[in-house]
Formats: sequence, C-alpha cells, structure tokens
Amino acid sequence: MKFTRLKSFRSKILVTIIITIIYFVYTIRKKFIVSSPCSHLYNVNSFQICALSKKICNITILLNSYNKYRNCIIKYSYTDVDFVVFDAVNGLGNRVLGLIAVTTYALVTSRVLLINWQPGDNHQVYFEDLFLPISDKVPFSYQYSLARLANLIRNRWINEIEHKTKDSQIPTDWAFYFDREILCNNKVYSQSWFKWLRFYILNFISHRVKWIRTDQYFVPLLKRNEKTKQAFVTLFQNGQVFSELAKSLLHPVPKVNSIIENFQTKYNLENHYVAIGVHMRSWSTNMIDHIEPFQKCIEHVMQNVSKSSKEEIQIRLYIISNVQQRRQQLENHISRMYKNVEILKVPETHKDANVVEKMQYTLAELLILSKMKHLIVTSKSTFGMIAQGLAGKGAWIVRQGAPQELQNIKSDHCEWESSSEPEYQMMGSLQTNDNCSQHGASMPSIGERTVV
Repeated sequence: MKFTRLKSFRSKILVTIIITIIYFVYTIRKKFIVSSPCSHLYNVNSFQICALSKKICNITILLNSYNKYRNCIIKYSYTDVDFVVFDAVNGLGNRVLGLIAVTTYALVTSRVLLINWQPGDNHQVYFEDLFLPISDKVPFSYQYSLARLANLIRNRWINEIEHKTKDSQIPTDWAFYFDREILCNNKVYSQSWFKWLRFYILNFISHRVKWIRTDQYFVPLLKRNEKTKQAFVTLFQNGQVFSELAKSLLHPVPKVNSIIENFQTKYNLENHYVAIGVHMRSWSTNMIDHIEPFQKCIEHVMQNVSKSSKEEIQIRLYIISNVQQRRQQLENHISRMYKNVEILKVPETHKDANVVEKMQYTLAELLILSKMKHLIVTSKSTFGMIAQGLAGKGAWIVRQGAPQELQNIKSDHCEWESSSEPEYQMMGSLQTNDNCSQHGASMPSIGERTVV
C-alpha cells in the first residue's frame, strides 16, 4: 500500500517537473529564437502618430509596410511568427465585415493574415471570384491556402473534444482564446494558475496561430481591450477604420468594375442630379408588402434635400433589395407618387448566369449603392453597414426587418446616423468587455463559432 502511494507520489512529481520544463521552455524561447529577417518591415510601435492622419503617415504607408512584412513571411515560409487566419462564414456582407475586423486585428497585433474564404453557408463563391489578391508579390495560392497550417485542424479537434467531454482538463474553447483576449480586460478576467499553465502548454503546441471564425465587425473591442488598445489608438487615432481599410484592401475583379463603369456611364452620376440610394433588407417573405417605412423615409429625405437647395433639383432613386418583388413594389409606388423622380435601373444578370456571375452582380450593386449622394439603409443589415462605411458618411436608418424589431415596427421610424463606422449597429454583447467570468466560465462569442 505504501509502495503504491509512493509510486503515485513520484508520478505526480515527475509530471509536475515535465510541465514545469515545458512551461519554462515556452516562456523563454522568444529570447533564444532569432527573429525572422522580415521583422524589421512592420512594427506597430514605429507609428507614433495616427497612421491614417495626413500629416505624417497614412493608411497607404501602413498597409504597404504590413504587406511587405506579410509577403516576406509567406514567400520564405517563416514559421517563427504569429499568424491569424480569417475563417469566412455566412453571406457576402458578413464576410466583408469579418475580414476588415480580422485585418484590423492583424495590423494591431502584427500577425500575418491568411484568409480561408470557401463557398458555404449563404455564399457560394471563392474570394478570388470577387476580389483581386491582397498582394501580387507572392503566388495567390500561398496567400489563401491553409495546407501549411495543418495544426489548425488539431485546434478544432481539441475544441470539439472539450464540448463532448465535461471533465476535460483542456481550457474551455482554447482554440478560440482570442475571445477572452479581446472581450476581457486583464484586470477583470482571471483563472486558476493550473488552468493558465495548461492553456500556455497547449498554445505552445499550436505554433502561434489564431483562427478567427467570425461574421461580425468586432473592431470596437480592440480599442477597449488592454492588450490592444494602445496599438489601436497609435494606428487609428481618428477612429476611421472601415472606410480606409476596405478601399485599400478590397479591389473588385475586372468584371465587377465593368458593371459599375457601365452603370456610371449610363446615368452619369457626376452631373447635377441628386442621387438617393436605398437598401431594403427583408428577413421574411411576410415583409414583401411592407414598404411603408422606406416610402416615408424616402419622402423625408427628399423634403430635406429640397429645403436645403434654393434651386429646383432633380432626384434619382437607386433601390436594391434581397427580394426583387419588394423592390419593384417600392419603385412602382414612388413612380406613381412622384413624376419628377427618376428610378435608376439596377444592373441585372442574364438568364443563364452562373453562381459566380450572380454574386459579381450582387457585389456591383452594393458598390454602386455606396456611390450615392444620400443613403437610406435597413438597420442591422450588413450591406447597409458596408455601403455606409465605404461612403464614409452618415445615412438614414430604417429600423425594421431585423428579427428583434418585428414586434415594434414604426412606419415613421427614419433616424439619422452620422457615424460611418459599422460599430454603431453592433449587437450589445460586443459593446462591452465587463461581462467576463472570474472563474473561466464560457465566454460570449465574437460572431459565428460553429465547430466544423
């Protein structure tokens, strides 16, 4: 009996020693690892003044530096650096918002961005079907292929085991530990020393890779988290993130640009007409006949535009919607009511268009919307957020259609929002970081978190 106890005690000591050695190696390895030859190309601390200000540096300089660093790492396959992988989920709007958010995270934390944009959910095309590569300095496949990061599969596997095994010793959702880092203030979130040690041992195995599977714009959290807020303020002091990054990163393929150019040539948007763009989002087929909120908001905006001009103006209306019948109803109603309002025809695909062509036209519709002088968008709609963000200006918000708003539809609810950052429409759970558990309970998620 004594021998058994002694053997068990020795085993525990041996395990403790092994864990201590692993932890020791993990904590001091950075001192012994020679930094990659690319590290000098990008350094957050070198941007002492807002990288978006026009005085000393701007977004172009920031992204050029980052792209040189990223290209260097990818081209020479260096592994002694930190990576972040954006795993795109849900529809086009969600994917664009998530990509800009993760790119911001990559810039703030000096991580190398990789993109996993596969067909699925409500989106059936690849990234390269819609946008040009972020960089043309390295082969396209290297920028988006995750084959060289096979350990990410292990991350998901471990995470799924944690969900299935109640008594698992693996820290909850460790593969998504970025949730805690972003959502929690260091002074708020705490966990036992043993759990903390286990996480770092697992993180040692994961080769410094973070997999962010999100469909939301979590940028506001970066300026409230203690680990990232200083770097965020240094880079984005004026708070304008989405407009600058989206315009610099997302360059449509030639086909999309051609659709936009043809539209602009046809209607000559630069002339004296006042163009009002409307995005009408429908979450249910029951909403098809419900056009009154948008009708009243359009009338309200037209009245404001007319009052602000001493001369008689001509108004053009550009309406897009995910439900064609609803869009046509609104167009017909406005045409009957206002003979002096010109309805701009939305570009349409041919009958035999494939999935890629249809999505390219959808992207073109969205980008055309962002070019309108005045915007009316549906609350909680990703397309509305993106159009307003790209335009870099305020918009009129029609608060109807979202699931949580169906009970309280107000026909005259048309509010002005001056901020062009998508954060003002974010879900409440992403707007604070004071809801973290003191004892390691499950955390609120940043967007979609389905383990595949």
